[in-house]
Amino acid sequence: MLPTYISDTAERRRRIAAAAAGVAPDHWVTLRQGPRQVPRIPLAQELLLYRVDNGRLLAELQERLVNQPERRRHLVEQESEPGTQELLHELLLEKARAPEGPILQELERLAVQTEPLLVDAAGVVVNGNRRLAAMRWLLAADPRRYTRFQAPLAAVLPAEVERADLEFIEAALQMAPETKLAYGWLDRRLKIREQRELLGLADAWIQEAYRMQTPEQLQRELAELELAERYLEEVCRTPLRYSAIADAEPLFTGLAAQLAALPRRLARPWRALGLLLIHQRQQLDTGLAKHFPFADPVASELPREVLVQLAQDWELVDGDAEAGGSEPLAKPVLRELIAMAGADAHRERRAAQVQDQLDATRLQLRQERIPQRLAENLRQVRRQLRKLDLNRLDRRERQRIRGELAALFTEAEPVLGGAAVAPRPQPGLLSRLLERWRG
Repeated sequence: MLPTYISDTAERRRRIAAAAAGVAPDHWVTLRQGPRQVPRIPLAQELLLYRVDNGRLLAELQERLVNQPERRRHLVEQESEPGTQELLHELLLEKARAPEGPILQELERLAVQTEPLLVDAAGVVVNGNRRLAAMRWLLAADPRRYTRFQAPLAAVLPAEVERADLEFIEAALQMAPETKLAYGWLDRRLKIREQRELLGLADAWIQEAYRMQTPEQLQRELAELELAERYLEEVCRTPLRYSAIADAEPLFTGLAAQLAALPRRLARPWRALGLLLIHQRQQLDTGLAKHFPFADPVASELPREVLVQLAQDWELVDGDAEAGGSEPLAKPVLRELIAMAGADAHRERRAAQVQDQLDATRLQLRQERIPQRLAENLRQVRRQLRKLDLNRLDRRERQRIRGELAALFTEAEPVLGGAAVAPRPQPGLLSRLLERWRG
């Protein structure tokens, strides 16, 4: 249960400003303009509010309020209302209990606050929302033991700090790659899109705040979010139910990367097939993310070859179409293939067929490439042998290399077509080396 808090923003500002007056700033924060010191002061619970724009909660808030679009749209305006604060408290307390970052257990054990909250001039918590929820829960459970939580220590930002500055602070503190408790992959991307499209923040600002290495990373993460939302809407028929794919980050990021690299006419069917595989991921073989369409194909022809085989297996084309010179992947065929991949019926069977065909084609292409790779490796061995100085080898090294060469000749006998007796092939570098090392 939430403690009583002051809903009037002006009153909270006045009381916080009075409490901070004359206190020397000694806590560093990173603002958009650069590092700055701010004062740390104890603030009564009634002066503190949870922040709606908390990046950790974006996915859950959208999912929880999917049937209340008006409330979701006006949530920021209703930030200080009891219903909003109670909802945020419930979600944040659940996050504080999470085993990945057990804030509640730590505060329960120590009974002391080790790091200040970061709040704006109106007492809205920018960093430390989960800690505040945990402190409030413990305070209600045992006011005597947790009396220190009556007035948590808070670092207060300057009054002139704007919403865009708060976004930068949150991103820099919590969402950069090296933070100790990473945001969910969907929360991060939702936050990025909100900052770009709703707040109008510049791409360069976002890239700096999230410490992205290249401008392409921003577009890539937004494409991954778009693909995930398309899956929830078109395949699952449950828009905004982000919790259903919290475990599937490698599949969505891998699929988005492969689709971007494919020609457009192949990308569309592979998007449908990839989403089908994601939907059936629990029933398919483990290691799905290690292979195409979630990782690079073993050969460039694999994506097209598998589509051709699936079109034949699903009786969309004649098995002799390609042999007769006609294009087996004509537009009507691709449209039908996409429709079958996206159909609700027979999903488990079709997903298994897709994975089986991927496995079979991958093995076939690998087998076809063995002679080429073998020839390349043998050329590399010959180059290394030419560079070898026999006079610098000791007896053990000579014996080891000679044994490997003898084994190589034995394995090569079926290819050479000779008898695998003593290794005496036609005169060449390897045979000369063996003769010199004999005995």
